[in-house]
Amino acid sequence: MEGTSAAANSSSLPPPSRRLSQIRRRKKKTREDMFSEIMQSSRSDRAHLNEWKETVSKYRKEVSEREERRDQREERRDQREERRDDRDERWQQEDQRMKDATLGLLRRLVEVQERLLENRLPLQPLFHPPPSPCSVSSSPRRVRTRGGRLRTPSHSTPVDSPSKRLSFF
Repeated sequence: MEGTSAAANSSSLPPPSRRLSQIRRRKKKTREDMFSEIMQSSRSDRAHLNEWKETVSKYRKEVSEREERRDQREERRDQREERRDDRDERWQQEDQRMKDATLGLLRRLVEVQERLLENRLPLQPLFHPPPSPCSVSSSPRRVRTRGGRLRTPSHSTPVDSPSKRLSFF
């Protein structure tokens, strides 16, 4: 089989003179072809380069948009924190103002109480002093009866007797 395939190959090849002329022609074509191939390759490379630049541009744009959204989120978060800090500061100031006002009121109340205690009369005894003899005789005691009428008692009452009055209270 090797012989038949070699024979088939040799029969399909052009004679050496023809091959030589093809090689010479190929050199000429190759120069022109090389130029056109280079130009074609250059166009192809440019197309690939442009495609690559476009891809890189899209990627950079997406990255830029993501960073911008992230920056906006951070900005909003910072603003919220700043507002919260402002509210906290205002609350602390208001709280301190209320504490100061309360402290001032308490101090004034203590001052008033101290002044009242300084000017206070001494404590009075809980029992009433015995009435003078003229007041007892001038105002006789009366007792209410079941019908609602007033009458003079037949016996002495604790109010009438000074010795019994002290034990009554």
